[in-house]
Amino acid sequence: MLEQLSNLSQHPDNHRIYAPTDLEELEKSLKDFGQMEPIAITPNLRIISGHRRYMAMRNLGWEGCEVRLIEPENEIVALIEHNNHRNKTSTDILNEVRYLKNELKEVVGRGRNARGREKKQGKRITMVMELSQRLGIGTTKLKQLLSISNYEPSLIEEIDRGEISVAKAYEKVRSKFIQGKNTNTPGKSFDMEFRKLLKEYQPTTNKIQSIMKGTFPYNFADVDNEDELYEKRSSLIEHLEHIKTLDSRQLMELQKEDELRNTEYSADELNKLKELLIPSQEELEMIDDFEDVYAISVGDEIDKKNKGFFNYRTYKMLRQTIHSQEHFEGAGRHMSFIVVAMIKKIEKVKVLGIFSLHSDALILTARDNHIGWTSKQRGIKRECIVNMNTCCPTQPFGFNFLGGKFISLFARQVIPLWEQKYNQKVAAIITTSLHGSTSQYSGMKYWKYLGTTTGKTLIKPFAKYYSFWREWLKENYPEIMEEIKTQPSPKQKAISHILRLLNINQNDYYHSHRRGVYLYPLYSNYREYLTDEIEEKDLVKLEKSNYDETLKWWLKKSKDRYEKLREENRLQTESLFHMSLEKDKNSFNSNDKQQTLNTTT
Repeated sequence: MLEQLSNLSQHPDNHRIYAPTDLEELEKSLKDFGQMEPIAITPNLRIISGHRRYMAMRNLGWEGCEVRLIEPENEIVALIEHNNHRNKTSTDILNEVRYLKNELKEVVGRGRNARGREKKQGKRITMVMELSQRLGIGTTKLKQLLSISNYEPSLIEEIDRGEISVAKAYEKVRSKFIQGKNTNTPGKSFDMEFRKLLKEYQPTTNKIQSIMKGTFPYNFADVDNEDELYEKRSSLIEHLEHIKTLDSRQLMELQKEDELRNTEYSADELNKLKELLIPSQEELEMIDDFEDVYAISVGDEIDKKNKGFFNYRTYKMLRQTIHSQEHFEGAGRHMSFIVVAMIKKIEKVKVLGIFSLHSDALILTARDNHIGWTSKQRGIKRECIVNMNTCCPTQPFGFNFLGGKFISLFARQVIPLWEQKYNQKVAAIITTSLHGSTSQYSGMKYWKYLGTTTGKTLIKPFAKYYSFWREWLKENYPEIMEEIKTQPSPKQKAISHILRLLNINQNDYYHSHRRGVYLYPLYSNYREYLTDEIEEKDLVKLEKSNYDETLKWWLKKSKDRYEKLREENRLQTESLFHMSLEKDKNSFNSNDKQQTLNTTT
C-alpha cells in the first residue's frame, strides 16, 4: 500500500545501532528503477526495515512510497533481524549485540541460570550462540569481536577502516591480554592488585592524583560543584543523543539557529550591513559591466590598514546573516573575501556575495585517489590545492542569476593574492557541497566531481553545552588546551578530550554525513605537477577555463535562468538576511521546539 513519507517516523534506536552510510548509489537506483522493495512499518507508522530507502527518498524529494504492515512481538529484535543482509561494520555488529542481548536475556538467561530453549541439537544454548544465530555471524568471529571490544576497543575502528582484519586484531589482543594470563588465581581483589601495582611502579602521590584527575568519576570528586557536573554531564549526553538523530539538513538548521542565538552584533551594525545588500531586481539589472565586480580581501593584517566598513568583522557578519550554515573559521592558512559590484547609475557599491579560501584537509580520499598521491607527495604538495571553504551569494542574485556559480568561478581571480601571501603555487581549487553529492557545482564543466567525503566526525554540541565543558577543560586541563591549539581541527580534538574525560563513548556520537567533492583545475597538467612528474615551470594554463571564458559561460547560463524564471513568474525579489534570535532566559536543549530563523527582507 502507499503512504506519505511525511507520515512515517524512523525507529528511535536505528541510529543508535547503525552508523549512517552513503546513500548516493541507493538514490541513483531509486531514480533509475524506482522502489523495488516496500518499507516495513508498524501500525503506528514507525519504520522497522527500510531506513536507508526512506532517507534516500526524502533526499530525492519523493512524497510517498510503498509500505507493508508488520506487527513484531519485539521491535528491537525485528529491527536487527531485518538488517541481517545489510553490509555492516564491526561497530554496527557490536551495537546490535548490545541491544539484542538486553532483549534476549529473558529467553536465554545468564550463566547457570540459563533457561528457556536450553538445548539445540543436543547442545546447551549460550547467549553468544543465540546472538550469532540471530545476527547471521559465526560464533568464533563474534567471540573475537567481543574480546577485542573488551580489551582494546580502538582496534574496532581500525577494523572498520580496513587497516586490520578481525583475526589479526584478535591475535594482538590475545597475545597482549589473554595468553598466559592466570584467570583462576584465587583471592584476587582490587586491594591486592592495586597494592601490587604500587609496589611494582612506586608512583609518586602526584602521579596517582594526576591519573585520578584524568579518570571519571574521580575527576568530579571533592569539588564544590560535583552535583552540578553530574547534572551537566547527563544533559550533554541527552543533547548528543538528540542531535545524532538529525540528518545533515536538520542539523544545519539547528546549528544556524544556535549560532544566531549567540550572536554579538548590534542592531546598528546589522542595519548598516543590510543597506549594502542588493534588495531589488532593478539594482541587479543595473550591473551592466562585470569588470566593475571585484573582491575585497579582509583579514586581521588588512583590518589594521582598512578603517572602512569592509573589514573582517563585516565579512563575519555577512557569513552569519546571508549563509544558511554556521560560521567556523578553522585553523591553518586562510583568506576571506567580500565580492562587491560598483553600480555606476546610482553610484553605490553593493555586495554580491562572499567566499573564503583555506588550507585543504590533511586526508580526503576522493581527492587523493583522483590525484594518485602517495603519502609523501601529499605531505609535500597538499598546500598546492586550496579549499574554497565558503561560497555564498546574496539574494536575489543567487537565485535569479545563478550567483553561487558566478562566485565559485570568480574565486580563481584571487589565487595570485594567495600565492603572494603564502609563497605557494596553487594548481587547483577544491570545495564540497553542503548536503549529499548534488550542489550548485553539479553540471559545471569547470568543476570536476570527484566523489563524496568519507570518514566520520564527532558531533559538535551546541554553544550552551560546548562553552561550559570547554571552560571546564581549560580550567582543569590547561596543558590539553595548549597542546590542541596548534593541531588540525582543534575543536574536534577538544570535544574528543571532553568526552574521554567524562567517560562518554565517542563511538556513539559520530556522524558521517557525506558531501560531494569538486575540483577546479587551474592547469591542464595539474596532476602531473602534484605527483612530482613535472616542475612548476612546466605547468600549462587551461585557457578555456580562464576568467573571460567562464564569465561568458556564466552570462549565458544566468540569462537563460532569468528568462525562464520570468516566464514562469518565479523571480525572487527579496533579499535573505538572518537576524539575531532574541536571547531568552530559558535553556535551549534537545526538548525545545525548533524555532524558525528570523529573516527580514
